[in-house]
Amino acid sequence: MITTSHANAPEEALWRNPDLPRAAPPAGNHYTVILTSGAEDGGKRATLAASMACTALSMDLRTHLFLVGDGSYWAYEGHADGIQVAGFPALEELLDSFVLLGGALGICSTCDQALCHAAGSADHSLKRRAGAEIQGMAALMEPLMRGQAVTF
Repeated sequence: MITTSHANAPEEALWRNPDLPRAAPPAGNHYTVILTSGAEDGGKRATLAASMACTALSMDLRTHLFLVGDGSYWAYEGHADGIQVAGFPALEELLDSFVLLGGALGICSTCDQALCHAAGSADHSLKRRAGAEIQGMAALMEPLMRGQAVTF
């Protein structure tokens, strides 16, 4: 886990330990990160999206990271391995931390195994990463109506 220290507080985890009690965020305190970018940029936009999602969680926002289109590439085991953008934690670490800390990781139901991110591929043996849930557009709209969003 990544840690940070504050001038007036003891060192604490940037992303809170899910085993510790945590107050529920206020109603309407939602943030949605939509990731539409795949591996074409070496994982730069995916890293920014995952970092933004983890930051929102650290601010006690109910956070939803939704992978759609080419962004669905990141929903599968092994696809984030070895992706490291200078100045950021590894993408695999960001995605794992996001899920472990209670973030909602969704993959578009149409894109799951339809491989929107790999047009023409017939590889249906891919395994979704732990915590990735198949969701329809209604699952995306619900948090969008109660909060704010950013797209990468």
